[in-house]
Amino acid sequence: MSRAGGSRQSGLWPIVALALLVTLCIGLLEYLDRPQADRARTVSAHGRGHEGSRKEPALPSPRPRPRSPETSPEDDWVPAGEETPRVAIVIDDVGFEEGPALDMASLGLPLTFAVLPFQSHTRSLASRLRASGREVILHLPMEPLAFPARNPGQGAISEKMRPAEITATVRRALDEVPEAVGVNNHMGSRVTADPVAMRAVLEVVRERGLYFLDSRTTSETVAYDMARDMGIPALERSVFLDDRREESYIEGQVRELLRRAREQGAAVGIGHADRVTAAALRGCADLLRSAEIKVVPASTLAGLDRRGSH
Repeated sequence: MSRAGGSRQSGLWPIVALALLVTLCIGLLEYLDRPQADRARTVSAHGRGHEGSRKEPALPSPRPRPRSPETSPEDDWVPAGEETPRVAIVIDDVGFEEGPALDMASLGLPLTFAVLPFQSHTRSLASRLRASGREVILHLPMEPLAFPARNPGQGAISEKMRPAEITATVRRALDEVPEAVGVNNHMGSRVTADPVAMRAVLEVVRERGLYFLDSRTTSETVAYDMARDMGIPALERSVFLDDRREESYIEGQVRELLRRAREQGAAVGIGHADRVTAAALRGCADLLRSAEIKVVPASTLAGLDRRGSH
């Protein structure tokens, strides 16, 4: 190589070095000018790789809260775990005799009483229970699969009725229990599985501004889902408390109800206006007053359970 050629190359090195330095400075300024989140993604992608990346811990999903006149729409949702688990206990078959229902009402718990229409003590019990501050709902008789071997009683909804007959029958039953703020089914394994019959029932529930409790006397029921689809506040039974009328068994079912409430945030138990059940609930009264659980009227839970989050 000639001395002249070497001199020219030596003279180019400062220019090349300066150009590289300028390029690096521009690149650094562009990087620093990017949002911090973008810079972090760049480090993750080029530093750890896919298998080495770590996800942020998921936030707890929110649990819906029952609406009351004091809560505003923005208060509808609260983080899971923030509220005490809630339990509603509904007492069915009220209206045949006064003793058991009044005994249960004297426990000082906010139980919900489902009153049958057209019975000898329907009007007096509905009135007295409401006056004592207890929630009252209509226990609407509906045809079971075992009909006529099992008779739901006077004023029952039958699958064979036309929709207009059903709506008229539900209105008459509600007029018998004007204190009712909701409706649940008495028997009804045939009717609650029939979409046409249930729609006619629920039209009246919606018309009166009530909620609906599906007692789930059959796994084929469409009542809860249909009520929700129609915009009606609704809930469904979690545990039957006294399908065996033994105090020890009922006490065990109360504990199962509380376990489900702790697991799910809320649960609904259904018992009956029976002396054995009344005695069992009296024996569980301290457990139900525990600070770890809150017993509430069923209406409080009617807007709580949303399919997909409960």
